[in-house]
Amino acid sequence: MALFAVIWSYTTDASVKEAAHAEHLTFVKDAAARGMLQEAGAWADGAGALLVFQAVSEDALRSLLAEDPYVKQGVVVEQRIYQWNPVIGPLVGI
Repeated sequence: MALFAVIWSYTTDASVKEAAHAEHLTFVKDAAARGMLQEAGAWADGAGALLVFQAVSEDALRSLLAEDPYVKQGVVVEQRIYQWNPVIGPLVGI
């Protein structure tokens, strides 16, 4: 398993985000309960978010993210994925 940092930029259309929000929360809570989503949160200005996932591959992660209501309903207008190798912190037990 590898860790990935996902950086999202959101649409500026608040109605699109509002319409998808409840389904998105259900989706991310499920991903967290399954141990895939490690951390997540929106930027303070609401323009996007940072999510940290554990996945077997980037392709597997992309397949998962494609099912997120924020992605499916157009809230996410840009997505960047980086494989991440943390060296300190709770994700590596230090």
